[in-house]
Amino acid sequence: MKILMFLSEMIRKNPMKLIILSIVAVLLFAAGAPAMKMATGNETLIEEDTKAYKDNLALEEEFGGESILVLYEAEKSEDLLTIDTVNHMAGLEKKLGSYEDIYTVISPNTMINQISVKQSEKYKEGLDEVISGLDKMGSSLTDISKKLNQNTGGQPPGGKNIEQNLAELNNGLSKMIDGQKRLSAGTAQMANGYAEMGGQLHEAALNMQKVSEQLGKSLDSNPQQQKHVQQLIQMSNQFVQLSQKMNEASLNGSKMTAIPENTIKGLNGMQQGLNSQKATFSELNKKQASQLNDLKTLSAGLSEMGSNLSKMSENLETMVSYSDNMSPGLPKQRKTLDKMIYEENGDLRDLFSEVIVDDKYMLFIVKLEGNVDDSVKSEISGAIKEYLDDYKLEDVETMVSGKPVLDDAIRTSMKESMQKMMGLSILFMILVLTLVFKVRWRLLPLVVILLAVVATVGLMGWLSIPMTMVSMAVFPILIGLGIDYAIQFQSRYSEEMDTRGEA
Repeated sequence: MKILMFLSEMIRKNPMKLIILSIVAVLLFAAGAPAMKMATGNETLIEEDTKAYKDNLALEEEFGGESILVLYEAEKSEDLLTIDTVNHMAGLEKKLGSYEDIYTVISPNTMINQISVKQSEKYKEGLDEVISGLDKMGSSLTDISKKLNQNTGGQPPGGKNIEQNLAELNNGLSKMIDGQKRLSAGTAQMANGYAEMGGQLHEAALNMQKVSEQLGKSLDSNPQQQKHVQQLIQMSNQFVQLSQKMNEASLNGSKMTAIPENTIKGLNGMQQGLNSQKATFSELNKKQASQLNDLKTLSAGLSEMGSNLSKMSENLETMVSYSDNMSPGLPKQRKTLDKMIYEENGDLRDLFSEVIVDDKYMLFIVKLEGNVDDSVKSEISGAIKEYLDDYKLEDVETMVSGKPVLDDAIRTSMKESMQKMMGLSILFMILVLTLVFKVRWRLLPLVVILLAVVATVGLMGWLSIPMTMVSMAVFPILIGLGIDYAIQFQSRYSEEMDTRGEA
């Protein structure tokens, strides 16, 4: 009671100061009104210090938060996934690329880009392998060419030496044949000489026997003479034996003449074989010389081919380094697009099953980061709607949905509802105060309560207290209670003023 008395006394003594102070306080509070936010998130339904809220927040930070869905709808399946729709998605994804609060974008466009990137990497890997292979082949062919040149740098290996040796061997055989011919002739002459000498000795032996017989008949029995006769007979016998040996030697000599003849025949056969081998080798040498010429031609061709392959490798490497032909991108033809999306049997690839619902519907999914501010969600939703309004597709309808879009619509609806509520409340209060409250300054309670509402909204902005569906329900009560107390206060004040005036 003392406090109320103190306040009333202070108000009575310092009315202007309190009025000015109240106006300043209301203005300061009102400055925070623009910072007041509308909230429809999980924090409006559950306390932020609960385990469930914290676990959900950690999950969103790790794997992303809420998602905005853009639905593409077409009456005909062939109009749904086309080059135009894919490029439309690419443009939308490019527009959203400036927002850091987007966790990821999932759409047929992103998956086609992933396939294109992988294909580009495979193309580059394949070209790198081709470049390396061409370079190795070029080096190998050049090395083979050098080795062939070294191995074919003249006549066939040992060709001249073999021909020389064969010629010398042929000359040696000819000399051996001539020697055997001479040996055969000498052996025949020796055999004939032995035979003639044997005949002459045999004749001499016969003549000596005749002489010894004649001497034996004509001489007497003188022992000395008989001794000479016996000596003659003995000598004749020796001549007979010698003539027999000469005849045997002649026979053996005639047999020996066959040996050189057989040797000559063998040597002639060897010489013929040698000549045949010489001719064969000569022919082989000619063929080998022809082959060497062919190898030289092959060596030159391999060298040129190796050089060309090395140049091809360098040119391909230059193309890969300085050309953007291998950079990934969206396909330009429907046929290429279909190959990326569908299997060879015509079935949709499993990769696209998440975003292509059926033949008439497909999704463009924008997944936000965890714990993103509502204003950012509204900004991203607005950017998507703006893009879809500016770039419309023929034969394809688009629709934006998802919890962030729904929350944004709720916040917008809350603002509109609050504005309508405040407007209607003010209108009703004016009517009620005008018709029922028959005093001076009858609309003053309404001004007071409006200042109180503005100050309350501003204070919520300064304290970062969001406007929720629950807190919105307080404002009608605040207005009702405030206007009631204001009317009572003004009515009581008027009564006191009238009473004092009469006194």
